[in-house]
Amino acid sequence: MANKTFNLDDIPQNETSETNYEMNEPYNGNNQNDLLNETGNNVDDINDENKGILYVNDTPKGLSEAELRDPNEIKVTIEDEKTPIVVLFGPPSCGKTMTLVRLTRFLRNYNYDVLPIKTFRPSYDAHYNNMCESFNDMVTSENAAKSTSQISFMLLRVSQQGRPICQILEAPGEHYFNPKDNAVNRDFPRYINNLKNRNNRKIWLFIVEPDWRDEKDRLNYVERIKQLKKQMGNHDRAIFLFNKVDKTSYVISKGHVNTKQAINNVANQYSGIFEPFKNENPITRFFVEYNSRFVPFSTGDYNTTDKGRLVYDAGPDEYPRNLWSAIMKYIKG
Repeated sequence: MANKTFNLDDIPQNETSETNYEMNEPYNGNNQNDLLNETGNNVDDINDENKGILYVNDTPKGLSEAELRDPNEIKVTIEDEKTPIVVLFGPPSCGKTMTLVRLTRFLRNYNYDVLPIKTFRPSYDAHYNNMCESFNDMVTSENAAKSTSQISFMLLRVSQQGRPICQILEAPGEHYFNPKDNAVNRDFPRYINNLKNRNNRKIWLFIVEPDWRDEKDRLNYVERIKQLKKQMGNHDRAIFLFNKVDKTSYVISKGHVNTKQAINNVANQYSGIFEPFKNENPITRFFVEYNSRFVPFSTGDYNTTDKGRLVYDAGPDEYPRNLWSAIMKYIKG
């Protein structure tokens, strides 16, 4: 496939999709300002024992002993104080890594550069250094287990023709919300608090999926999002990522989704999740109900070989295209 180039000032409009829905605009059936989600088949919690990576409580051993014991000791450095940061927010095994893999593949096909920022972690973190060196191999691998077991804590820079567009942060899901302990009122780790207080615009991608765990877990996750919303800056933005949409009955055809029904499903299963983003402006609230976006998403297909190896094939381009379109809308405005 020949590489394609998007004009940085344009969002691709050559393909419309019913999967796109902008929550802060009236629905017109083919709006491209959506959010994403993915289809991870729970591959994010797969450890590849052959890679020599030591995990402690599902956490990569790349962190120091002190950092493993206490997330408040985690040391990160974000040198770029201007470029927006896209934050993948969700519990463990929600599919953050495969979303990152799928989006990276899509962007590279359109001549974007997606590269790890090596200075994000201290030099003693050999695991992070190895992830940076092997990032290309992990992204292009058909072995989904390999990708998801190695990428866990990473900051990427997306650029085109040398011009930075955004940074993308993936961090361990238990630092955001861990249903195993349901510690809803626990403070976020220091590195997340520092991230929230930075001047960079943050675009928070809140990942949800249909029929996730029990109602108590879903409501506790909603509460966690509400807590974060209170600490978001005025220029920060929110995107709800509806994960694994291809496993639902909302898919009409390849890349096309009944998004209004998908939104209703999320509103019913995650009661109150959109309320913190309700538009309170006395004038615009009559036209714009929520200050957020919603994107159905699928990363692709996963199959297990006779030898037990989990292999991955990327899904339709419509999903990452709609995700990137939504991100670009918020980056530019």
